[in-house]
Amino acid sequence: MSNTFSFRRALSLSTFRRKAAAAPASKTAPVLPRLNLGLDDENEEIDNHDLVESNDMNGPTTTWTYEDAARSAQKATPPPPPKMPLYTQPRNVSGPLAVDTNGMTPDPNTTASPWQRTNPVPAPHNSKTSQYIERITAENDRLRRELRAEKLAREEEAKRVSAARSKAEDSRSEYQHLQVLADANNRAIERKDRKLEELKAALEAESKRRIAAEQRAEEALKMLGDTRSETQRQLASAYEMRHLAETNADAARDGFKRITDSYEKQVRGMKDELKELRHARIEDADKIRRQAIISDQLQHEMSRTLRTEDKMVNMLGKYKEEHRKEVDSLVQEAEHMRTALPSREQRAEALVTSLEETRDKMKWVMAQKRREA
Repeated sequence: MSNTFSFRRALSLSTFRRKAAAAPASKTAPVLPRLNLGLDDENEEIDNHDLVESNDMNGPTTTWTYEDAARSAQKATPPPPPKMPLYTQPRNVSGPLAVDTNGMTPDPNTTASPWQRTNPVPAPHNSKTSQYIERITAENDRLRRELRAEKLAREEEAKRVSAARSKAEDSRSEYQHLQVLADANNRAIERKDRKLEELKAALEAESKRRIAAEQRAEEALKMLGDTRSETQRQLASAYEMRHLAETNADAARDGFKRITDSYEKQVRGMKDELKELRHARIEDADKIRRQAIISDQLQHEMSRTLRTEDKMVNMLGKYKEEHRKEVDSLVQEAEHMRTALPSREQRAEALVTSLEETRDKMKWVMAQKRREA
């Protein structure tokens, strides 16, 4: 938009310059000096600028200057005819300015000048000064209109600049906001970098632990292989030992069979002896039964009177003593038999053990009877 506006303004000023340069000069009228309406300084200031680079929000842009527009307009239009030389006469002090009236009649071959009046009121034919005044007035009006348009353009330019400034402020605030977001993103990136470093350290530690575990596993597998080979060797030796043990067991079984045969013969002899001992035990049992009956009677008697109880106790003591004597005699007899018969020592010990058990049983029976009494 700024380029279009600058180009249009340059074209409007170039049109004004082209018209001012192409204005036909009258053959008889003197050329008046250029009026200073306050635009010369501005035009000179504008003409002295070349292509101006303006930085707006969209980046650097290149604008046309008035001089470039005028130069392009002059190239597009043919050059104006050369001006006529100035013919002036000395001013008459006593009267108005003398005007050369040689060329008052218009040339029928010439075209209508843009400086001619368009109103229906005919201009006086006897005054060239009035014609110049009208031309100057029209020129002034036109310059005022262009000045007004230039002011409006300047105001629009100021508005555009203020809008650009407000946009720049918005952009600056947006930039500050983006800077804050960038700082926050940088801090987040730093945190993520620290977290990444921690994860890298954890990964490295985990890889080290995994390598150590693999080494331990390899060592364990190696130890397992060694253990397996050792176990296989031990198993082979165990098989050999088992074979030897089976051989020894067969030999021992044969020897044990021979020994058991001899032991069976001895057991049969011991059974015969045990039969004899069993008969003796039966007799002892009869004696014990009779003694139990007697003890029952004694207990009944003891329950009746204390005197009978004492008698029964004495009788029981006597019985114990007699029984002990009998047992002792039996033990002595067994000892005598053991000394007499060394080969029957084991049988005698068994007999002694059975007699002692019998004695203990008798004591237990007497104790039970005593408790019942």
